[in-house]
Amino acid sequence: MLGIGKRKCKMINKRALLTYSFIYFLIGFNYAQGRIIDQVKIRADDPDKERFDRIALDLKTDHWLETPPGVESRLYSIGISAILYKDIPLSKKSNFSIAYGIGLSSDNIHHNGTFVTSTNTPNNQSYTKLVPYNGIKPKINKLTLNYIEIPFELRFRTMNKSLEERRRFNFRFYPGFKAGYMMGNHTKFVTDQTKIKVYRTPNTLPYRYGPTLRIGFNKLSFVAFYSLTGIFEEGKGSQLNTFSIGISWLRF
Repeated sequence: MLGIGKRKCKMINKRALLTYSFIYFLIGFNYAQGRIIDQVKIRADDPDKERFDRIALDLKTDHWLETPPGVESRLYSIGISAILYKDIPLSKKSNFSIAYGIGLSSDNIHHNGTFVTSTNTPNNQSYTKLVPYNGIKPKINKLTLNYIEIPFELRFRTMNKSLEERRRFNFRFYPGFKAGYMMGNHTKFVTDQTKIKVYRTPNTLPYRYGPTLRIGFNKLSFVAFYSLTGIFEEGKGSQLNTFSIGISWLRF
């Protein structure tokens, strides 16, 4: 029991360290851009370039593109992400800009399978696969993946004559790309009798990357992402590529 307690303590300390590091990074990121208040103001008649959509909050549903036979991801697999962008218009009141930033993303994929890890004796290499679960029907059966991410977007948006017109109608089309580093993962399995939470699923890939898209009007848009990498290292697990679709709320 003492050994388990020590491992849990180390895990909590590591997660706390990552969280504090991310907070300090955000503070430095804002400071490097100049005064925070100036960064979030929209000034219609200011001679400087107008900047938009520097905060993005996404509510999404996460799924796997393909799953092993007998396994499927659930419709209610809800995830969230929050991103802080630096928006760089190409010219004064330009329809085009580029943007980059930093953010956090949490994928919650509910499914009807279970992860099984076995060892190949000849080379002592483990393999983690997703197989159907045939036991008692659980209330919760999910995999959670948490990432710190760096996104990049090429932005097109309509620029009407006045600030009032822009607030009333403003079309946005933002194709992009993002890469992320996994901060942690865990599985959660809950029935009427048991609750099991397992951290660090073996053989998970510590990074991911893929294309993104935002398209919408005013402050609400459709958002999508497809991971070009699987959640497991190549040759060490089932091929599970994540895709996400949802709604994005853009501010400042």
